[in-house]
Amino acid sequence: MSANLADIILGFGGTDMVTYGTKSAIEWFTVYEDSWFRGVYALGILNIVYMIAMLPVYFALFGAHFEKQAVAAALTLVIFLTAMSMYISNNAAIPLLVLSGKYSLASSELERNILVAAGEAVLSRGEDFTAGSFIPTFLTGLAAVRISIIMLRGGVFGKLHAWIGIVGFTFLSLFTIIATFIPALYAFAFNFLASIGGLP
Repeated sequence: MSANLADIILGFGGTDMVTYGTKSAIEWFTVYEDSWFRGVYALGILNIVYMIAMLPVYFALFGAHFEKQAVAAALTLVIFLTAMSMYISNNAAIPLLVLSGKYSLASSELERNILVAAGEAVLSRGEDFTAGSFIPTFLTGLAAVRISIIMLRGGVFGKLHAWIGIVGFTFLSLFTIIATFIPALYAFAFNFLASIGGLP
């Protein structure tokens, strides 16, 4: 998908955002003030675009495998829908954009403190590559690997397509695990695992 390719191109080689889970709300407000796009990109706006774009693909793959693998395909669709709804509803990109705008216009210390507290609450549940976003992100990868395995067994598509999906999304899932739980290795995981996984 073009969203995946754009994510790789925009992020390849970058290390300035390798601080997930450590930036405060005020620091994120500063990022947004410098460049709103940099802020929403770093907090996963392209993941939302990708998930929405993949929705009709999952329904089409479910339909293509309905006769022989209806239960497995339906379960995979449910996993993807659950992951997508969890990720989008908790993602911090747009809420932080709104809060940063209000913070820059705040006229009192009390108002700024309230906005910072709101920003910290948003980050705690939806900052990418933290425990708050791990489950939906990992479930998205799981659904992608599952549908690729279904394609491999279903005989509807060529096996090459299925293997590309299995390999690509396995690498992306490994990237998610490492980026979330071993943040010191984020740059390595992004530049190698995510790039290898994202291109296929």
